[in-house]
Amino acid sequence: MKILIIVPIFNEEHHLDKCLQSFINQTNKPLNLILVNDGSTDNSKKIINKYSKKFSWINGYDKTSNGKAEAGKKIIKAFNYGKSKSTIKYDLIGKFDGDIILPKNYFEKMIQHFKKDKKTGMCSGVLYIKKNNKWENEDLHDKRHIRGALKLYSKKCFEDIGGLTENLGWDTVDELLAKYFKYKTTVDNKIMVKHLRATSERYKKNHIFNQGILMYRLRYGILISFLASLKLVWKNKNLKHIIECLSGYLNARKNKNEFLLSKDQGKFVRNFRIKNIIKKIFNKINFN
Repeated sequence: MKILIIVPIFNEEHHLDKCLQSFINQTNKPLNLILVNDGSTDNSKKIINKYSKKFSWINGYDKTSNGKAEAGKKIIKAFNYGKSKSTIKYDLIGKFDGDIILPKNYFEKMIQHFKKDKKTGMCSGVLYIKKNNKWENEDLHDKRHIRGALKLYSKKCFEDIGGLTENLGWDTVDELLAKYFKYKTTVDNKIMVKHLRATSERYKKNHIFNQGILMYRLRYGILISFLASLKLVWKNKNLKHIIECLSGYLNARKNKNEFLLSKDQGKFVRNFRIKNIIKKIFNKINFN
């Protein structure tokens, strides 16, 4: 299977060499690896140039940017810019980060999953971070969630969901739309990917408030948003998060922020979330 990978890069000089070397060491290499320097102010550009000159299947591009680290829109603008530079015909397309280390057989295993089930639209391994000299699962989300640092899509799925939306929460929108279009999303828990920096380390400001805004834009409705905010309180052990999250939701509703999903897609998402909540409650009751 022909693989196209695009990596938006901002100030990754401390991680980029290790990341790119893990791509080069793959048993199944991408047909094209596109590196987009998204306004880096460090030596990332020099590292990109070094690899793009040495390997014909690696291409580096510069994108004019504001020289700041921003989640969501900025990253996907860089991704889409990189995609516009590729002319290859691909079977799988991926958005990856520049601070990860892939095991040598990563794409080999991914290809096996996509070939095994034609309805697989998205697939990934699991991110681990180093704590106290040990690599531990970076347990921030539902274990079935494909993380933004290593998104890999079948071409058909990618086209059906309309590509990646240039907004905060793009890596939730894509999975919900994939499910809406009846694709399977698969996380292989046996494949460990090393994450050299904790997720959102550079994006902590207003994170919970922005989560509330995203819930509104995903058409969750107030009930599901309230339940989701309770989950954030439980997970982060911080009661303030329910206020921050719901404030974000109500602020977005007051300002009539643009929705990221159609009404029909929103209805599907609400039903999907409710079913998952009920399922988790019953599982806990049965477990206890």
